[in-house]
Amino acid sequence: MQRKVGLVRFGLVFTGLLIALAIVTALLGALTGFSVNGTVNQIAAVMGAATDAGRQFYKRYEAIPDSGFAWRASFQMTLVETVISVFIGGVILWSLFAQSGAGLQVSSLMMLIVPLFIFMFAVSWVAKRYVFRSSARHAEKAHLKKLEKSSTVFE
Repeated sequence: MQRKVGLVRFGLVFTGLLIALAIVTALLGALTGFSVNGTVNQIAAVMGAATDAGRQFYKRYEAIPDSGFAWRASFQMTLVETVISVFIGGVILWSLFAQSGAGLQVSSLMMLIVPLFIFMFAVSWVAKRYVFRSSARHAEKAHLKKLEKSSTVFE
């Protein structure tokens, strides 16, 4: 049986969490003046989506993903995260350039941003792998506890 991660669901959960966290961050900033970095939102959203992917994997297959599968799944999730993030970032940059009309040197900006993105997505890849497997393990423990509880009721 070919096991799958559920990349469409991962992308939807990730995007939904990004939007929800952006709204919460904006409200928090407006009400208290407290500012949350967008990177924090990105990390929280991707870890939340990886957690959901791990739980859904266990629900679907009733198994914890092996290490090799978890690495591949994490890489695939990182590709989805990258595409969504680059698209959103591109829209934001396009809107900033369109509004300001500033002649920022995009090439010098890219020289700084691209290595930072590569590092950020590499760290995200490793973290997603850990969160994905841990979530599946946690889902298994919860499932076994539920089974144990239901079996003691009938004794």
